[in-house]
Amino acid sequence: MIPVIENLKSKIQNRRIPQKRGRLIRHYFLISLVLISGGLITSGLSELYFRYRESAADLVRLQQEITSGAASKIEQFVQEIERTTRGAAKSREITEKGLSPEYRFELRRLLAIAPAITEAVAIDSDGISRVAVSRLTRVLPGDEKINSALPALQSAPALKLAKEGKSYFGPVYFHRDSEPYVTIAVPIERYVGRAIGVLQVQVNLKYVWDLVSKLKVGTEGYAYAVARNGDLIAHPEISVVLQRLNVAHLDQVRSAFQSRTVAASPTWTVAKNLHSRRVFSSWSPIPTLGWAVFVEQPVEEVYGPLYASLFRTSGFLLVGLGMSLVASLLVARRVVRPLETLRSGVERIGSGDMSARLELKTGDEIEVLAEEFNKMTGNLREAYSELEKKVEERTHELALANERLKELDRMKSDFVSHVSHELRTPLTAIKGAVDLILREVAGPLTEKQLHYLTRVRSNTQHLGGLINDLLDLSKIESGKIEVKSTRVSLSGLVREVVEGLRPVAAEKVIALEAALREPSILVWADRDKINQVLVNLIGNAIKFTPPQGRVTVSASRNGGENVQVSVCDTGPGVPPDEKEKIFAKFYRVAEANGENSKGTGLGLAIAKALVELHGGNIWVECEPGHGSTFVFTLPVPGSQSPGLF
Repeated sequence: MIPVIENLKSKIQNRRIPQKRGRLIRHYFLISLVLISGGLITSGLSELYFRYRESAADLVRLQQEITSGAASKIEQFVQEIERTTRGAAKSREITEKGLSPEYRFELRRLLAIAPAITEAVAIDSDGISRVAVSRLTRVLPGDEKINSALPALQSAPALKLAKEGKSYFGPVYFHRDSEPYVTIAVPIERYVGRAIGVLQVQVNLKYVWDLVSKLKVGTEGYAYAVARNGDLIAHPEISVVLQRLNVAHLDQVRSAFQSRTVAASPTWTVAKNLHSRRVFSSWSPIPTLGWAVFVEQPVEEVYGPLYASLFRTSGFLLVGLGMSLVASLLVARRVVRPLETLRSGVERIGSGDMSARLELKTGDEIEVLAEEFNKMTGNLREAYSELEKKVEERTHELALANERLKELDRMKSDFVSHVSHELRTPLTAIKGAVDLILREVAGPLTEKQLHYLTRVRSNTQHLGGLINDLLDLSKIESGKIEVKSTRVSLSGLVREVVEGLRPVAAEKVIALEAALREPSILVWADRDKINQVLVNLIGNAIKFTPPQGRVTVSASRNGGENVQVSVCDTGPGVPPDEKEKIFAKFYRVAEANGENSKGTGLGLAIAKALVELHGGNIWVECEPGHGSTFVFTLPVPGSQSPGLF
């Protein structure tokens, strides 16, 4: 066969392939041009992604500039009022006369300089109002009680700040349910570092509304200012502010005031506004006041340019997909289909159809390949014919050899059977003569004679067991063994075998017991054959179990069709690589000292054959160093298959 294959290889290698119209390269070149549309698709998607990122970044940057500018102006407005108030708290009247009624002139001057201040009250270090002026209420000179519109000032914190030379900025509140106001308190110092009271002013935040209402972003964008507690300070819709709506529930407001405690937190989000409309919102905080300025723009206006770009890019994507489809069809027609035909031809040859031929007319290298394929098929067909003849000859030779082996195996079995029968007769005579001599029929024996004759009887018994095993194995292999199945009490049979082998176990100080879960278990089996199986398994367990060990025989029903019998010992166990080998003929397991065990190695092979003749199975479960358990199954009465025995 090898010379034929080498001849075929040489024919294929020596055949010259004619050069035909090399158009396949041009086809792939054209296909490559078409597939450039894939690059267009990739570039379109990339452009869309980066344009989205750039648009979002530009929008965030633009709105952040607006909010930062507005926040800075509001902060400057409040700080300017705070500086003006501090200037009034350090006037000459304070240095000369302290908090006297003459200080009222300075406070009126303060109201004239800062139009946003609507009321000013001078409070001494005990928290008592001494001098007050207001744009809204008239305070007469000499009034003992001053009816101030300002909310009650927490004197302890204010005085503490005054002693430290710091200013106090109060929360936003609404005076007379109209416009929002804020309270600013600065220390009144008669001398540098010596505070004698607090100057508290009420600031109208209408300027903040003027600033916020003028901010425009796009066509529908707007800005507003919020205090930390969620109260609106300024909003383009003044009615919303006058209604004293609290916007603390808005996601952007929560994010703005929570983000101040998180490093590198974002300053924008997409959320819903007061009218439940989705907006793109960004903010800038005013840390000194605890306020934040927001700029919001509808999402559809923000992403309008992006949607237009998406539409254009989608058009390019569709065009690219169309071109890719055309390219796929071209590849399928010019390349894929011929290759599929070629693959089909190879499969037919692989299945044994040597008459397969390819009819491809593509005008390129694929057609050349098909022609060479047909030539190769012809060569294979010739080689296959030669191989079939050789295979047929070899098959005939193997059949003859197999028949010869069967004949030799039969002759071996017959030889073993005849030799065993011939050996049993003289062995029986020897055994009988030895027994007569041991009973001192021919006269008394000396101690040494008795010793040697006892060893002769032991060896004759061992040789008799070997001959019996060989006879049983010969009968099993030749199919001459008969299994006469009846209803057998397995519990009684197990107890009988255990009691018979108990003296053997006692000699090695081994505990032998029968652990039967049910008092009476019936099986459908040949009593003598199962007795032989139990003797082999229990005898092996006693043989391999060290002194002070234990051998347990148990039986239980395994479902409703068979009974499971187990012989468990506490010996060294069976190595994993020998679990299947131990049931082979003449195989002996090594003992703990490393030497092969005594015996013929036929016991387990005979036991396996006898169990399988009953329609059961036998196996071993073991773990090295933890003993082994030999298990076999037997059918219960009524579950055996017809004609099995």
